[in-house]
Amino acid sequence: MHLVLRAVPPGGLLMAVLALAPPAALAHSPPVVITPDPAAPGTSTTFTVNCASLTVLSPATSATLIGTTLGLSEHIPMQAGPHSNEFVTTVVLPAGLQPGRYQPDIDCGNGLSASAALTVNPVPVVAPGTGDGATATTANGLLSGLGLGLLGGGLVVAAAAAAGRRLRRSRD
Repeated sequence: MHLVLRAVPPGGLLMAVLALAPPAALAHSPPVVITPDPAAPGTSTTFTVNCASLTVLSPATSATLIGTTLGLSEHIPMQAGPHSNEFVTTVVLPAGLQPGRYQPDIDCGNGLSASAALTVNPVPVVAPGTGDGATATTANGLLSGLGLGLLGGGLVVAAAAAAGRRLRRSRD
């Protein structure tokens, strides 16, 4: 057996391995990007697919999102993206969509298909904390007192300036 392996050229060995590989190992599934992921019911979600493939040489001229698993219409046409063989669509997930993991299919016009993986989280019931409140003002708080003090100081300066003008005019 050792002699047989030496007699096989490296390219021939590679071809033999590829010939014995199951077709699924050679198949190429187009990459799918979903934003945002995770998503929430009632929000806009964008699906982007690249229908280019090493095994299918023909370019795709269209792509379709199969939306039934998401509670959407069955065939949702995708628009051509900025790159060759790229297609994009944005959908609004139904408000009643249950949290979980969904796998809608995308069919490319060149015969390829992909299964996207989308996680749907529940809509938060409490608004998220967005800061520690250091700059928040409250009635009769420190910042209110400082503001009133500055306003009063400005009025005193304005009154003194007006009085100074009157004194200068009366002397003239």
